[in-house]
Amino acid sequence: MTADRGRRRTLLTVALVAVVGAVLVSFPSWLPPYYLTTVIRILFYSMLAMSLSFLAGQGGMISLTQTGLFGLAAYVLAILSVHYELPFPFPLLIALAGTLVVALAFGLISIRTYGTYFLILTLALGQILWAIAQQWTSMTEGFDGIQGARAPIIGGISFQEPANFYWVLLVVFLACFFLLRAVVRSPFGLALRGTRDSHVRMAALGFSVPRIRLTAFMIAAVPAALAGIFFVQFTGIITPVTLDLDRTVWILLIVILGGVGNLGGTVIGVFIALMFEVVVTRFTDRYLTAMGITFLLLVLFAPNGITGAVEGLKRRLDRSRRATPTPAPSDGPPERGPR
Repeated sequence: MTADRGRRRTLLTVALVAVVGAVLVSFPSWLPPYYLTTVIRILFYSMLAMSLSFLAGQGGMISLTQTGLFGLAAYVLAILSVHYELPFPFPLLIALAGTLVVALAFGLISIRTYGTYFLILTLALGQILWAIAQQWTSMTEGFDGIQGARAPIIGGISFQEPANFYWVLLVVFLACFFLLRAVVRSPFGLALRGTRDSHVRMAALGFSVPRIRLTAFMIAAVPAALAGIFFVQFTGIITPVTLDLDRTVWILLIVILGGVGNLGGTVIGVFIALMFEVVVTRFTDRYLTAMGITFLLLVLFAPNGITGAVEGLKRRLDRSRRATPTPAPSDGPPERGPR
C-alpha cells in the first residue's frame, strides 16, 4: 500500500509539473501585455528573492547585500552597453563576472561574522554600492540613471519583444530554481545547514566552515546578478532607487512572506507582493503603510510565512485523522434479543 501511495504521489507530481509547465509556456499567447509584463517582473524579482531565501534558510545568513549585487550587475551592463557600446554578449558576461568578483570580496569580508553582525555588515556593504551609484555621476549619471540598455537582437530575433524575452527569462529562472534546489538536497546543502545550526560543532568535525559559507554566498550571487541583468534589459533604465534600502527591505519582507528557505514559497511571496501593490495602489497612495501593516500581522500570526502556515495546517489535519478512532469491523449481523 505504501508503494502504491508513493507511485500515485509521483504520478500526481509529474502531472502537476507538466500542467504548470504548459501554462507557463503558453502565457505569451493569451495573456494581455500588462499581465505578461507583471509575470516577467515576478520572475526576475523571484530570482533575487531566491538568492536571499537560500542564504537565510539554508545557511542562516541574512544577507542584505543581495539587492546591491542585483543593482551592480544591472549598472555594469548598462554602462558597457550605453556608454561604451560594447556588442552582445560582452556586457552580459562582464556584468556577471564582475558581480561575482565583488561578491567574492564581500563574502571574504563577511563570512566570519554571524547573526546580527553578519546582517549589519552586509547591509553596510550594500549601502556602499548604493552610495557609489548615487554619487559617481560621471559614470552612473546619479539619480537620473542610465537609460537605453535593452535586450539584444540575435539572428533576426528581437528579444525586446515581451514574448521572446519572457521565454528566455523563464528558462534562466527555472535553471536557477532547480540549481538551488539541487544544492539544498546535496551533501553540500547538508553541510551548509550544519554550519547554520552549529558552526562550532562543524568546525570540530573537521569541516571548513568559512569555505562552506563563502561557497554558498557565491552560489547565491548568481541568481541575484542574473536577475539584475534581466531587470535592466527589460526596463531599459537603472537608477540608485533600484538598490536602495527600501528595495532591500522589500525583498527581505517577501522572503519572510513566502517562508524563509522555501524556494517555491519565495515565488508565491513575490506574486502576492506585486499583486498587492497593483490592487492597493488603485485605492490609496499609502502602499508602503498598507504593506507594513500586512507584514506585521503576518509576523504575528504566521511567523513561518505562508508556506509554513500551510504545512502546519497539514500536520494538524494529519494528527487529527490519526487520532480519530475507527470502528472495529463486525463479524456478523447483530444478535437480536427475544421478543
